[in-house]
Amino acid sequence: MATLAPLPLSPNTADVVSAVRALVPELREAQAESDKLARPPEHIVAKLREAGAYRLTIPKEYGGLGADMKTWMQTVTEIGRGDAGVAWAVTLVASCNWALSSFFPKHVVNEVFSKPGASVAGIFTGRALTARPVEGGIHIEKGMWFFNSGVYEAGWDLLGVPMYDDKGEETGPGIALVPMSEVKLLNDWNTSGIRGSGSTNVSAENLFIPHDRIIPLEPMAEGSQPRTYEGPAPRVAFMPLMANILTYPLLGASLHMIERFMETLPRRDIKLTPYTKAAEAPVTHLQIGEATAKIETARLLIEDGVREMDEWSRTSEYMPMMLRAKIRRDTAFAERLMWEGVDILATASGGSFSWLSNVANRLWQDVKVGTMHPLVSVPSNFELYGRMAAGVEPPLMLV
Repeated sequence: MATLAPLPLSPNTADVVSAVRALVPELREAQAESDKLARPPEHIVAKLREAGAYRLTIPKEYGGLGADMKTWMQTVTEIGRGDAGVAWAVTLVASCNWALSSFFPKHVVNEVFSKPGASVAGIFTGRALTARPVEGGIHIEKGMWFFNSGVYEAGWDLLGVPMYDDKGEETGPGIALVPMSEVKLLNDWNTSGIRGSGSTNVSAENLFIPHDRIIPLEPMAEGSQPRTYEGPAPRVAFMPLMANILTYPLLGASLHMIERFMETLPRRDIKLTPYTKAAEAPVTHLQIGEATAKIETARLLIEDGVREMDEWSRTSEYMPMMLRAKIRRDTAFAERLMWEGVDILATASGGSFSWLSNVANRLWQDVKVGTMHPLVSVPSNFELYGRMAAGVEPPLMLV
């Protein structure tokens, strides 16, 4: 069977990867339920918590795994082989757990992670947001934040807010930590793919946020924000990490698409042609060859970015800007390649592919929706890298 080899395990945290790999059949069986709920089913969340998926990036002193990027990738990719939407929620929660423990004051980190089972979701840009500076912090009169992935599994939310100086002038974007009890979930996630992520919009009104629960976004991106913890992942550059982690659920779905195509191939013919067995048709061979080449190339690009991030996390220097832009470029290109590979296999699947009950149709939808995140936009990331290569300074926060 022409399928891609499993990812080799990272020896230091192989248990979590093995544990979620064993859950793949259950994730697939529960996907209809996650689609109906538009969020991960509770029994799946419980299994993933037990496996350690929600503790990936929490520091070890709080019972977390303190995992490196390779383990993060392997874990989420395996979950994505079962349900890309659920994997999307896991990788976004992992990123917010990472951001909180990496950049927020130690006493704030203690407040959140001293409670067993705590996890954090977040969305770093707001919409229709009305805020003002007040003594000791900021006051949110009202605001909305779109696509808050993983919010149903979290007790805290990281929300994009404005920051102000002593004169009350806005100084730039910040990220605020808010108890989930003060956030309203709008339960409006109704999409054609990645449904299991539960990426609902959220809102808040009449909300006070103290200064010590707000950190500036730009220094996080440029590498000047002080780090709270110095484990493997905390030293990784912010923007490459935030983009690269979005590929892991889609890589899992793409690998599942190959697996599914090869499993069903012996039962297919090609209508209105002499081929009663699609597996014997040269056009099928060409499609398999091209699709798997694209998906395998995507995986290599993703893994190369993971390797670079892990290697730089072991140094005292912040990753150079051009390398950060290269990882962003390669991440976006990997997303395009995965979509193209999955789409080729969908085209080769015949008319039965159009049934909504067809597993391949679901995978196709998941990968397409996942590629629409602005952080992995191909034109934007190509332009970013190209302008830097041409000697034109980019906005720092984008790199």
